[in-house]
Amino acid sequence: MLVAMVLFFTALTCRAFSEEEILFDFENGLQGWEIPDWAFEKPDHVQKSVAIATDVASTGKQSMVMMAEFPGGRWAGALIEIMQYFDWSGFSQIAYDIYIPADAPQGLQTKLILTVGDAWKWVEMSRAFPLEPGKWVTVTADIKPGSIDWRRIQVDETFRQDVRKMDIRVFSNNKPAYKGAIYIDNVRIIKE
Repeated sequence: MLVAMVLFFTALTCRAFSEEEILFDFENGLQGWEIPDWAFEKPDHVQKSVAIATDVASTGKQSMVMMAEFPGGRWAGALIEIMQYFDWSGFSQIAYDIYIPADAPQGLQTKLILTVGDAWKWVEMSRAFPLEPGKWVTVTADIKPGSIDWRRIQVDETFRQDVRKMDIRVFSNNKPAYKGAIYIDNVRIIKE
């Protein structure tokens, strides 16, 4: 009986600690993700295409793959986005998994960018996550009121209730050169 009670409370504690809602797992296609037209027009943006991949996934059988061509020697970014209304009330974090092949160079980084509110304010994460060749990296950002994970904005309830676009950017800050695949999977919001 004591063992059963311990297991019950352990399960209850784990469930209360973290609950996830998958936004995009790419098992049913791109689900609206695309490269915006303006990104093709910028000479410092080097994304080439976006598609579904069946060879690499962090969960399930599919992921989204963005092909990019980083020249090295200058700042360059590759960007994909989804324009959709999101209300993340009650959630505390947003996360995604990202992977580059083992033969990719060190030095690529990623961050999430949100567009929020009626003014369509472009808000970047205040820090970037380094990508690790051959390993899935989980990027997380706090969306609770008072969060310092976002640049030049006061995060409050209005922020997380009115997200209009979500962008994922991979960038190289003067190095390295890389031509190849960037895999993204398991975009989710987390309640703690």
